[in-house]
Amino acid sequence: MTLELLICTIDEGIARIREALLPVRRDVRYLVSWQHTGPRPDVPDWLRGRSDVRVVWLEGRGLSRNRNHALAHAEGDILKICDDDERWTNSYFDNILSVYRQHPEYDIVHFKAIGPRKEYPPRFVSSWEITLRRAALGSLRFDERFGLGSEALNAGEEAVFLCDARRLGLRIHYAPLPICQTEPDTTGTQWQSPLLQRSKGAVFCYTRGFPYALYKSVRESLGLMVRKRTTPFPILRNMLWGARYILEWPR
Repeated sequence: MTLELLICTIDEGIARIREALLPVRRDVRYLVSWQHTGPRPDVPDWLRGRSDVRVVWLEGRGLSRNRNHALAHAEGDILKICDDDERWTNSYFDNILSVYRQHPEYDIVHFKAIGPRKEYPPRFVSSWEITLRRAALGSLRFDERFGLGSEALNAGEEAVFLCDARRLGLRIHYAPLPICQTEPDTTGTQWQSPLLQRSKGAVFCYTRGFPYALYKSVRESLGLMVRKRTTPFPILRNMLWGARYILEWPR
């Protein structure tokens, strides 16, 4: 059984990966999906000669596009979704592989990350906590309307991805073991962003339907008014805009 880390990066972000790569081990591989907004770059000297690393290029922007590109080129038995600022240890890799060896019935397993300020098991799963069995992937992909670099919705792609997985009948499990170290904050914590407010409304509508999105939009906007002492109306408007966007712009 092999574990393949699908590392998505863009332009100069590839430099972050240099210190993250561990010494070669036979059951771990790295796939770097390198987006570029200019001419196609050359493989850096420090990556040349690494038999355990493959690089594939993608022109343009969009994190979900990049993740789908990585999934399309993946070859490992077990895949881990990765950002370019993560750090790993061999014990993290062992945690992933041991769970899948012990539980062949699991299709997707989300784990813990060291660093983020969140409780586990999480209400909302982040991309760097997600692993999956490639044989179970099938048509499952990230919804490219969501995620950094998308046209209108800069977050929520993980929730939509797992919702689609459940609708496809995949078996999802949470394992309380660490698999990476990463930055403490994520896009999903930045509630002051109108783009994030739109994304939240869109996720609620996609996963639970418009009536639930309406309920959550009212509740969240009023809750923020109380906690932050701010007017709820811009937040409510942005969340409902996101819900309407999903209804009017299908995949």
